[in-house]
Amino acid sequence: MTLIRSLTLCLLAVLAAPLAAQHERPSDEAGEQAGAVNQMCPIGKEPIVPSAGTVAYKGHEIGLCCPGCGDQFLAWDNAKKDAFIVLAAAHREPGQEAESAPVAIEGPTFPYTLGECAVSGEAFGDDEPIVRMVGNREAKFCCKRCAGKFEADPAKYWEKVNTQLVGQQLMHYPFETCIVTGEKLGSDSVHHMYNNRLVTLANDEAVAAFDAEARRYFAEMDKRIIAAQLESYPMDSCPVGGELGGMGEPVNFVYMNRLVRFCCGGCEDDLTANPAAYMAKLDKAYADAQRDAYPLKTCVVGGGELGAKGEPVEIVAGTHLVRFCCSGCVGTFKADPQRFMAKLKE
Repeated sequence: MTLIRSLTLCLLAVLAAPLAAQHERPSDEAGEQAGAVNQMCPIGKEPIVPSAGTVAYKGHEIGLCCPGCGDQFLAWDNAKKDAFIVLAAAHREPGQEAESAPVAIEGPTFPYTLGECAVSGEAFGDDEPIVRMVGNREAKFCCKRCAGKFEADPAKYWEKVNTQLVGQQLMHYPFETCIVTGEKLGSDSVHHMYNNRLVTLANDEAVAAFDAEARRYFAEMDKRIIAAQLESYPMDSCPVGGELGGMGEPVNFVYMNRLVRFCCGGCEDDLTANPAAYMAKLDKAYADAQRDAYPLKTCVVGGGELGAKGEPVEIVAGTHLVRFCCSGCVGTFKADPQRFMAKLKE
């Protein structure tokens, strides 16, 4: 029996050799080939099929929906290919139902920055909001009833909140290139809300790569934000407490991708509890510092002369004062701030 079994195994090995040769795949990186890491083709964004074969990249086998997709995938730069591998491993490939990011991500979380209830939309005003952690993510409510509604169907309400958060934070986003791929951000970029903090990324693959190493990327973002905004920071005092430096080295805090400097670490909780009041102080300081040297005499959106419709309307986007002919132009600006900021910078 042992002899027969050995002969059988040898015969199977001989028969398998030509088949293995037929399935050799092109590779731009050396490495072992395993089963396809993905379920959806990176090019066609359709389910992979065995007859299309695979291509190998860094030891991973990439399934395809048709043979021609292999060359297109290998033509991508390595950063984009790496991002796709991360996306595939997380089962969040383009074309899958799970493509969209979860409403709350296990990782770093950030303060809820809206000034109104996540369910009713009612402004908090002077009332103390109810604060809850819902799936590793902070949310605020006007009453216990709204908190209960949210917790019963968080996906429904996070979708609404994410839209509002993007509208609030987009004009403050300080980077013109993707933090993951280094590509210039354009109209097809993805506004990714990571546990209440906006990150704009080049594509869905970059989103998956970011989520996989969020702490590292946020640390890099914060370092760059502090370095870029520190020199022109307009306040000598803490927006919450006393003079900067009066209690030792000032504390640098990043809130909505903006640098805020505190006299001590204890002021962080005060700001996140009532952000509108304290961020208004920072906005006023930026506006006062830039108003006299403002480079335009016309509205950056409507083109009308500033002052022709009364006192110009002012907001601060990131670290820049922006002036409008009327309040009606502010919403247009916030919907596409990069477009209008480019005009201002010119």
